[in-house]
Amino acid sequence: MLRILDARTAKGRRDLEGILSKRRGAPDFETLREILPVVEEVLRKGPKPLARFVRRFDGVSLPPKKLLVDPARGPALKVDPKFVRAFRLARRRIESYHRQQRPSGFSFRDSVGVRFVEKPFPLESVGVYVPGGRAFYPSSLLMGAIPAQVAGVPRIVVATPPRAYLASAELRWALRELGIREVLLAGGAHGIAGLVSVAGCAKIVGPGNRFVAAATHLVSGLVSVDLPAGPSEVLIVASGDARADLVAADLLAQAEHDPDAVGLVFTNSERLARAVARETAAEVETFPEKSVRAVMRASLRRNGAIVVFPGIDEAVSAGLRAAVEHVQVMGKSAERAGRGLVATAGALFLGSTTPTAFGDYVAGPNHVLPTGGAARSFSGLSVRDFLRWGRSIEVPPRAARRIGPAAATLARFEGLVAHERSVLRRLS
Repeated sequence: MLRILDARTAKGRRDLEGILSKRRGAPDFETLREILPVVEEVLRKGPKPLARFVRRFDGVSLPPKKLLVDPARGPALKVDPKFVRAFRLARRRIESYHRQQRPSGFSFRDSVGVRFVEKPFPLESVGVYVPGGRAFYPSSLLMGAIPAQVAGVPRIVVATPPRAYLASAELRWALRELGIREVLLAGGAHGIAGLVSVAGCAKIVGPGNRFVAAATHLVSGLVSVDLPAGPSEVLIVASGDARADLVAADLLAQAEHDPDAVGLVFTNSERLARAVARETAAEVETFPEKSVRAVMRASLRRNGAIVVFPGIDEAVSAGLRAAVEHVQVMGKSAERAGRGLVATAGALFLGSTTPTAFGDYVAGPNHVLPTGGAARSFSGLSVRDFLRWGRSIEVPPRAARRIGPAAATLARFEGLVAHERSVLRRLS
């Protein structure tokens, strides 16, 4: 079920490259073609086609005027006190972490007297997509809404499938707890388009399936979106002294997401590689639900591997090149060598008592992270993603005379005569 590759051989290196290159595939053109008519109609015509697609895809009939609802309205909600305590703990920790990300901007005057100001302004509205196909994901709501609130965004609209909203008292309670006053009852690609044309949001964030990802790509020319998101992935860099049962547990936590989820182990120990393969195969059978076991097996078979390197430094170097969404480092020598993995990891989890699952819920940093190698150029979601930077420049007369001739010269060499004249009139 879980392959063991030997990076010390040419075949092992080729097999590893095959796994990594599959993560960096071309855009999903088939899904883009499939959803294009849906997204286009909702963008052009708004609530009426959106209501039709909600009835078709979400299986719920709603009049166009009832697509946007206020979760604060309605009777009191009774939810499990354990859920309340866990949700509030996660909220406090996530808020505390994201408050550290708030930037302040700057103001200065340069040597010739030109004055500059650059300061952050919150976006006026944000749409947060919260999946709801199989279950309610409170972590997605927290990770999307809290950094927007910390940034000062005055209006947050949550889009989620109507069945998830109507069936989950916990979801409605969580929305009230966060002070969300607008929910768009639409899932999938049509929900993403509705956040643009019906809710009028300036930015869209949040995870989803391939239809959601494709729709986010299509609307990215109209509004800002968060970051490239594909199937979730984990890389565990483990030296020989790591515990095989913990490595296996964290691989299965990743494989649980989706048949397309990626789970990799890079190690310098053949003994550990064999032990992890045995532990993983045995633990899969302990999960009671057949459907969960099937998803895990598919993920590990298609996209899972344990790769043995000559040494831990080579494993770390390969991890840097892979730029995986979640990177865990386990074992003493791996922990010493692996701290530099933070340079290209979506998020780095150091030590055997720091599983990715902590980052998913209560650690504090955002769990919306770049996948498929995109961590080489994208960072995880943060408060900074909900701000735009306003910039101003003020050139007084004396400074204009100092820098104007150079500007006029450059304009003339570019053949832009009106630009040159605009500058010269300030110099007369």
